[in-house]
Amino acid sequence: MHMANRHPGLLAILAAFAVLPIEARSAHAAEESGCAAVNRGALNAAIAAGETAVRRVTLAVGDALTFTSSGASVSVTGGIGAAQTAIAAASDTSATFKAVVDGDYVFRFEAAAANAGSVRVACISTATEAANAAFLERRKAMLNGRDPDRLRIDRPATPVAEADKLLSSNVSMGEDGRAKDVGFSVSLSEISAAAQGNKKVDPGIVDFWLEGRMQSYDSSLDTGNNLSVLYFGTRSMLSPDIMLGALAQLDRGVETYSASNPEMAARGWMVGPYMSVKLGQGVVFDGRAAWGETENQVWSDTIDDSLTARRLVRGKLTGTREFGGWKVAPSIGLVYVEDAVRDATSNETKAAGTGKVEVLPEVSKRYALDDDMFIEPRAALGAFVGFDDLQALNPAATSVRPTDVQLKAEAGVAVGVKDGSSLKATGGVESGTSSAAENWMGRLQLNVPLGK
Repeated sequence: MHMANRHPGLLAILAAFAVLPIEARSAHAAEESGCAAVNRGALNAAIAAGETAVRRVTLAVGDALTFTSSGASVSVTGGIGAAQTAIAAASDTSATFKAVVDGDYVFRFEAAAANAGSVRVACISTATEAANAAFLERRKAMLNGRDPDRLRIDRPATPVAEADKLLSSNVSMGEDGRAKDVGFSVSLSEISAAAQGNKKVDPGIVDFWLEGRMQSYDSSLDTGNNLSVLYFGTRSMLSPDIMLGALAQLDRGVETYSASNPEMAARGWMVGPYMSVKLGQGVVFDGRAAWGETENQVWSDTIDDSLTARRLVRGKLTGTREFGGWKVAPSIGLVYVEDAVRDATSNETKAAGTGKVEVLPEVSKRYALDDDMFIEPRAALGAFVGFDDLQALNPAATSVRPTDVQLKAEAGVAVGVKDGSSLKATGGVESGTSSAAENWMGRLQLNVPLGK
């Protein structure tokens, strides 16, 4: 007592050291920044029975945290949205929290009195969400842009010179000289023709064919982006002017994103009928419908990874005329691809579609350089209207409208050998809208019949 009276400051210091270990066991604060730190485990905690842990993180607006708790409660104690309990005490479940503004957020984890608990936290940033959406839109747009070449009744026959070299192929080169687009095509009738010395073979009632392509492309995200599509179809000629068939499609798209989650992918399948009909001299209608499923493998709290429904509708009317050696081919087409996206939280499914109506007159002329070589310039100028819901084409549906009209121009030249290899260079531009900049395109394509 005498010592306490003479040294009150000493007692205060001793009391502080006596309390300090208790506070260290009950609360552990960590300061980290952003989703990258969260995904490295900065907010994860193992809590002893009856104890607490405190975690602090700096988030951007829209960043979403997913808490997976075992035997512990999670509360928001600092930042906008404080004093909200995300997970009930001693539960084994998960919950999400989304930052409503940029700033620091503090979370308190508390284990039950009788048992220890743990909390694991994952984060999806606004940048990752935007990358997911952009990737899925690009994939749908690329599927919209091209159908198999063999769906057209006016497609030229593919020559096959040797039985051991059956595939026809094409390769598109980028500005860096690397392959950007590789494709192949073959049919059962062509295989039979090659086996018989390239004689003409009647395909019978049904012919079978296989076609595939792999497109590599650049985006604003990173490199290593590609779309692969494989088609397997049947072909039946009901008359010289009517072709019907069935088509199965497998596709997979992948993009590399370097921010925090390295890869986004999506794969799917579709099957359905198609038709190609000559309506008159030089007038052809091509139509296709397909249904299937798709699986989105992306980092998102709103897009589930399970299989969801998809559908495709396509129609195109083309008229071809020749004037003074020039071939004029105006066309009007409609294409729409729809993936059904399931919300992982509510388990509700909503349609996410991409489509356009396009009018594109095209002119071209082939000049013979000699008995074998030719050069063929080509130009096209037209317009298209994009939409994300088929109801936008219904004049009575005033609540859903298409986007602005956009202009499209293309020009190119092909040089090649008759019934052989050819090299095509194409450039084009699409005008922008109020929400998108104009889009410039360039393509160099080498078509090589491998049997030659």
